[in-house]
Order: sequence, then C-alpha cells, then structure tokens
Amino acid sequence: MEANTMEEEEFGFSRNYFLARELGTSCKKSAHKLSEIDLVDEEELRIAASAIEPKHEKEITSLMHSYRSLYPKWVCELRCGFGLLMYGFGSKKALIEDFASTSLTEYTVVVINGYLQAINLKQVVICLSELLWEQLRMHQSTPLGNTLKVQQPFNTRSMDDLLAFLDGTHTEGNECYVCVVIHNIDGPGLRDSDTQQYLARIAACSHIRIVASIDHVNAPL
Repeated sequence: MEANTMEEEEFGFSRNYFLARELGTSCKKSAHKLSEIDLVDEEELRIAASAIEPKHEKEITSLMHSYRSLYPKWVCELRCGFGLLMYGFGSKKALIEDFASTSLTEYTVVVINGYLQAINLKQVVICLSELLWEQLRMHQSTPLGNTLKVQQPFNTRSMDDLLAFLDGTHTEGNECYVCVVIHNIDGPGLRDSDTQQYLARIAACSHIRIVASIDHVNAPL
C-alpha cells in the first residue's frame, strides 16, 4: 500500500508540473512597454546623488596622500623602462589621473579609456607614432631632409611597421618616449586575446611607457 501511495503522489506531482507548464505558456503577455515606465528626471537624479554624504573621506584622503609620496619613485621607474599597473578593489581612475597631471607634465601622455565598448587600437598606435615622430623631429640636429621625414604618413602603414617604429633605435632620440595611460586595460573593448597581444607588444616598445589599471576582479586568474 505504501508503495502505491508513493507512486500516486509522484504521478500527481508530475501531472501538476506539466499542467503548470501548459498554463504558463498559454498565458497572455503583458501589453506594457519599457517606454511607459516613469523615469526619474536626470537633473533630479543628479541633485539627489549630490546630496549623498560620501563615506570614508578621511581614509581616502590619507590613502591618496600616501600614494602621492610614491610619485617620484613611479616616474623613476618609468624613466628606467618599466610600466605601472594599478590593481585592487575600487576605481583607480582618480589616482592615475592625479599622477599623470602632476608628475608627467614634462612628457607626452595619451589616455585610453578601456571601459568603452569599442576602441580602435590601430588609430591609437598611429597617434603614438605621430607623437613620437614629433619628439624625434624636435631632438634632431641635422636638417629636415634626413630619414625621419620619410616616416610620414603613418596612417598608411601596417601595424607591424608602426610597432617597429615605436621600438626602433633612434640615435638622437633614445630618451624620447610616449606615456600611455590605460584606464581598465582588461575592459570590454580590450579584453579579446588579439588586442591583449597587441597591448603587450606596445608595452614592450622601447619608446612607450604604460601606466594602466586592471579592474576585473577575476583578471589575475
């Protein structure tokens, strides 16, 4: 009797499950649209957000002050050919921008917002090449008729040629380099393997210095 009772209960459960599925698929869809949702006015939202009291202001100020004491060391490391990678929880954007605006004023700086969806890396490399070419042109002591002039235009050159130029040995411009600030180097527009390989090649160029942040919590894995 107990076995029959259990079988009946299981059958009843299965039957009710499939009946519920049939009823669920036959129900009518809502006629409401997302466009009908009453959204909050943007200005009202900004006012409300500005009224939120920030937390841990003293701790953040103290932390930023401790980082600023490291700026000279970071600049020295960049001059020696190393790159900087900021990691950890929370945004590093304010820190990197403060470092670039206060300690990299003597250098050419290019900013890449890696958190954007679409980034044309070829255009970035063209921009870097043009900036480096300008630096080399200013440092040269010979007339403009030398080999530097034939490097233009860069927009017609291949990626390999551009990277070779950024990594080339230029007798009178070995101290010339361009600092590349990358916010979120593992962002959606830079996350694919091909782009990461190109970023690695850019970072390896002798006339490029990378200052970047990594924000994805699983990026080191």
